[in-house]
Amino acid sequence: MKRFVVFGVFILMPVYMQAAYTIKDGKLINMHEIATLSVQEHYSLAKQALERKNWPEVIRQSQVIVKNFPGTAFAWDCYFYLGEAYFYLGELKLANANFSVYLKQIAPKFFEQAIEYKFQIAQRFETGDKLPLLGIDGMPRWVPAFREAIDIYDEVVMALPQHDLAVQALLGKGNLLFKEKEYKESVETFQTLIRRFPKHPLACDSYVAITQVYLIRSKEEYADPDMLDLAEINAKKFKIDFPSHPKIELIDNMLLEMKELFAGELYKTAQFYERTKKPGAAVIYYSKIVSKYPMTQISAKSQNRLDKLRPGKAELPEEKMEILKKESDLIVEVSQELQSIQ
Repeated sequence: MKRFVVFGVFILMPVYMQAAYTIKDGKLINMHEIATLSVQEHYSLAKQALERKNWPEVIRQSQVIVKNFPGTAFAWDCYFYLGEAYFYLGELKLANANFSVYLKQIAPKFFEQAIEYKFQIAQRFETGDKLPLLGIDGMPRWVPAFREAIDIYDEVVMALPQHDLAVQALLGKGNLLFKEKEYKESVETFQTLIRRFPKHPLACDSYVAITQVYLIRSKEEYADPDMLDLAEINAKKFKIDFPSHPKIELIDNMLLEMKELFAGELYKTAQFYERTKKPGAAVIYYSKIVSKYPMTQISAKSQNRLDKLRPGKAELPEEKMEILKKESDLIVEVSQELQSIQ
């Protein structure tokens, strides 16, 4: 049974990782990781393999160096080469791990390149590349890596805070948080991008993304007027920063969609009052829709109902209107409370 299990493990490992093992100094070690030459000669072989893009050989020679000559400048460089080789072989988890080790040294000479590779790994995770099942290399890649991508984006922003990669990382992080339905954190991330890079083209995308978050929340959660107020503030800021940007129309369309949602909730309340023979209260809500959401389709329907309920367009006395409004608001509060309990 033990032989079968060991055999199964080796079958699951990538081909370039399979190797023979031997006992050295009382330890089981990979024979391919035993140094047979000087560190300079192994390093030269690693560089030659790198030039030929022979990634399995890059891994083999680099592993020899990091295992047999740890702490040397050659070993630190080889962690970068390992990250690069694993990246091009599609082993993104191993690539990221080796780049992380490489960046722990003081003043790494491939610092920016390592961060760029990490950024590309995060992008790959964001767009669908998966992690191996159970975190075991060689297992099927079925596990989404969104959280890993978010963590890497944070690393990029910290490492290169004023670089263009930081802007892209913030946008990627915000989009991933949105996908994960972490709406508050998503908006905060987009706002950070806008605050740090107010004139960057991706700031425009952040304004649009924030509006989209508010729109989705208005659809998925109980219609909270604060969402619309926040969306309108965001739209005003966008128009101040980018007064002639073509995406203004997109934001305005999303705002109009939100207004339709909120007007629709008021319309339901007005309809409730009509069904319960309280036309005065219904008039209050239809009037509110017409005044607050004039460009919506619901506003047109509300105006039609107003024309039928008060054909002479005579206004109710102000005192009567106030009484009816208080009564209708109380009913709405009770209705909302019941919904929250259910």
